[in-house]
Amino acid sequence: MTRRSPPQKKTDEIAFPVRVLLHGLGGGFLRDLGSDRDPHAWIRINLGLGNAELYPWHTPYCQDGFQFLCRSPLAAGQFLAAFPEFLVADGTATEFYNSPYVTAGRRRGE
Repeated sequence: MTRRSPPQKKTDEIAFPVRVLLHGLGGGFLRDLGSDRDPHAWIRINLGLGNAELYPWHTPYCQDGFQFLCRSPLAAGQFLAAFPEFLVADGTATEFYNSPYVTAGRRRGE
């Protein structure tokens, strides 16, 4: 019987306490950010290996997104400041989201 370990993405999603969901870039990293602004290289240089990860992510309202996983809210803020092109994927602002306070992405009183 072969024993397999779970994919690293699944392990990281459970382990990292901070997750920021981001909309993808229309043309990809190279075209939209340039060859000198690779998010993976930035993570390695500025946060260090094992302190943050960037994985593909998608839902019905965000087809080509990313999830930035890290160990602290400060690191998430640093990443967003370094890459303002990435927009936070706020699912509560979509027509798919409903709660007692939000109907189809519209908040009461707005």
